[in-house]
Amino acid sequence: MAQKSVGQLGFGDAMVEESRGQREDRLGRIDGLLEWSRFEALLSGLYPSRRGEPAYPPLLMFKALLLQRWYGLSDPGLEEALDDRLS
Repeated sequence: MAQKSVGQLGFGDAMVEESRGQREDRLGRIDGLLEWSRFEALLSGLYPSRRGEPAYPPLLMFKALLLQRWYGLSDPGLEEALDDRLS
Protein backbone atom coordinates (compact mmCIF):
# COMPACT_ATOMS: atom_id res chain seq x y z
CA MET A 1 0.00 0.00 0.00
CA ALA A 2 1.54 3.30 -1.09
CA GLN A 3 1.32 6.17 1.39
CA LYS A 4 2.39 9.79 1.29
CA SER A 5 5.28 10.59 3.56
CA VAL A 6 4.43 12.97 6.40
CA GLY A 7 7.79 12.99 8.10
CA GLN A 8 9.94 15.65 9.71
CA LEU A 9 8.90 19.30 9.63
CA GLY A 10 10.90 21.71 7.50
CA PHE A 11 12.50 24.83 8.98
CA GLY A 12 9.53 27.11 8.17
CA ASP A 13 7.05 24.54 9.42
CA ALA A 14 8.95 24.20 12.70
CA MET A 15 8.94 27.99 13.18
CA VAL A 16 5.17 28.12 12.69
CA GLU A 17 4.74 25.16 15.04
CA GLU A 18 6.78 26.92 17.74
CA SER A 19 4.72 30.13 17.51
CA ARG A 20 1.39 28.40 18.14
CA GLY A 21 1.90 28.08 21.89
CA GLN A 22 -1.25 28.17 24.02
CA ARG A 23 -3.63 28.26 21.07
CA GLU A 24 -2.98 24.59 20.35
CA ASP A 25 -2.95 23.54 24.01
CA ARG A 26 -6.35 21.84 23.83
CA LEU A 27 -5.27 19.63 20.95
CA GLY A 28 -2.02 18.86 22.77
CA ARG A 29 -3.94 17.69 25.82
CA ILE A 30 -6.15 15.48 23.66
CA ASP A 31 -3.05 14.09 21.97
CA GLY A 32 -1.62 13.19 25.37
CA LEU A 33 -4.82 11.51 26.53
CA LEU A 34 -5.34 9.23 23.55
CA GLU A 35 -3.22 6.26 22.62
CA TRP A 36 -3.11 6.79 18.88
CA SER A 37 -1.39 3.46 18.22
CA ARG A 38 -4.63 1.67 19.11
CA PHE A 39 -6.55 3.72 16.56
CA GLU A 40 -3.80 3.10 14.03
CA ALA A 41 -4.11 -0.65 14.58
CA LEU A 42 -7.89 -0.48 14.07
CA LEU A 43 -7.51 1.59 10.91
CA SER A 44 -4.66 -0.46 9.43
CA GLY A 45 -7.14 -2.70 7.63
CA LEU A 46 -8.23 0.14 5.37
CA TYR A 47 -6.60 -0.07 1.99
CA PRO A 48 -6.73 2.66 -0.66
CA SER A 49 -7.35 2.08 -4.32
CA ARG A 50 -4.37 0.68 -6.15
CA ARG A 51 -4.69 3.41 -8.78
CA GLY A 52 -3.95 7.10 -8.60
CA GLU A 53 -1.89 9.10 -6.13
CA PRO A 54 -0.50 7.43 -2.99
CA ALA A 55 -2.96 7.62 -0.10
CA TYR A 56 -2.44 9.54 3.12
CA PRO A 57 -2.02 7.34 6.20
CA PRO A 58 -5.42 6.24 7.60
CA LEU A 59 -4.60 7.66 11.08
CA LEU A 60 -3.88 11.08 9.58
CA MET A 61 -7.24 11.05 7.79
CA PHE A 62 -9.01 9.92 10.98
CA LYS A 63 -7.48 12.84 12.90
CA ALA A 64 -8.63 15.21 10.15
CA LEU A 65 -12.19 13.86 10.48
CA LEU A 66 -12.04 14.41 14.25
CA LEU A 67 -10.98 18.02 13.72
CA GLN A 68 -13.81 18.44 11.23
CA ARG A 69 -16.33 17.18 13.76
CA TRP A 70 -14.96 19.12 16.76
CA TYR A 71 -14.78 22.43 14.91
CA GLY A 72 -17.98 22.00 12.87
CA LEU A 73 -16.24 22.29 9.51
CA SER A 74 -17.73 21.38 6.15
CA ASP A 75 -15.64 19.29 3.76
CA PRO A 76 -14.40 22.41 1.92
CA GLY A 77 -13.86 24.11 5.29
CA LEU A 78 -11.70 21.24 6.52
CA GLU A 79 -9.70 21.28 3.31
CA GLU A 80 -9.14 25.02 3.63
CA ALA A 81 -8.19 24.74 7.32
CA LEU A 82 -5.69 21.96 6.63
CA ASP A 83 -4.27 23.88 3.69
CA ASP A 84 -3.94 27.01 5.85
CA ARG A 85 -2.47 25.35 8.96
CA LEU A 86 -0.14 22.49 9.77
CA SER A 87 -2.48 21.09 12.43
